[in-house]
Amino acid sequence: MNSYQQSKKARYIVSVVYLLIMAVVMGGTYLSQQQKEAAAKTAQSAPNQ
Repeated sequence: MNSYQQSKKARYIVSVVYLLIMAVVMGGTYLSQQQKEAAAKTAQSAPNQ
């Protein structure tokens, strides 16, 4: 392989890894937001003691 093909393969691998990391970050953010909203609804529906 020449250097262009090697660098192309490396860029492809790095871009896939980046997308996977961003998917994990965005998924975690989404799940965290859902948990916060569920906790807020539970706190509102529970009677104050």
